[in-house]
Amino acid sequence: MSKLRELAYQIDPVLWVRHVLGVEPTAWQMEFLRAPGGASIIALTARQAGKTTTAVWAIAFFMLFTPGSLSVIACPAQRQSGEAVRRVREIFFQLGVELKSDHVYGLELKNGSRVLALPGSDDSIRGLTVDGWIVADEAARLSEDLIAALRPMRARRPQARFAMLSTAWSRTDPFWTVWSNENPSWIRLQATADIPGLFAAEFLERERRELGENLFKQEFLGIPGGGELSPFTWELYEHATQIHVPLVQPGPTFQPPAEAPAVPVANPFQALSVTGALQ
Repeated sequence: MSKLRELAYQIDPVLWVRHVLGVEPTAWQMEFLRAPGGASIIALTARQAGKTTTAVWAIAFFMLFTPGSLSVIACPAQRQSGEAVRRVREIFFQLGVELKSDHVYGLELKNGSRVLALPGSDDSIRGLTVDGWIVADEAARLSEDLIAALRPMRARRPQARFAMLSTAWSRTDPFWTVWSNENPSWIRLQATADIPGLFAAEFLERERRELGENLFKQEFLGIPGGGELSPFTWELYEHATQIHVPLVQPGPTFQPPAEAPAVPVANPFQALSVTGALQ
């Protein structure tokens, strides 16, 4: 590889994926790969939209071109994190990159760069300092405690990138809490089945029939589930709890009718004599 070409790859990871790995990234994958240092990225995807693949590309690229770096992957179960590390390993085998150490839950290159597969619990992951990628995959299924343990890993390395990737699950999980807020510090990416060209129409129609409407929306359209548990949908709840401001200011027209003035009535007991007879 010429020095000029290597420099071009260092500048643009999309170019590296395209020319070295021989894959053409989609639009959302290119934006993910080109996220600036220190970025916080959240990606809402359909099942099999390539979210883990995209994270693997980003980590492998960073390990090759940033010697001595550390990246981590957290999934709901460590075997899932280990599968992501295995896919990073496959890229290096494809490129003929020699490994310094290699085991199920981590690997290290000759240049000192490492990637670790973290367990799905926060108990044993604290204390790591990450300068590469912090990836929370299937983040909707991770606990709030685990997410909270991942975030400080870049406190000493502010250029590290933090990414939450997931399909939809519920409206109260840690992923959806971030996705639905309006915090401008997050880069929001979406790769759901309503984006043209992501999936074949015949495949989607078959999955809709097999899964049912609620699960299909959750797995492919990025719409959290839960509506099937109650006759009341989330939209009905929002409509019922929304405070409506009247278009016309309150006035006499909208007030209760005024009460008629009281009519005085004589008290018959004032006319009683001492003997009790009426006078």
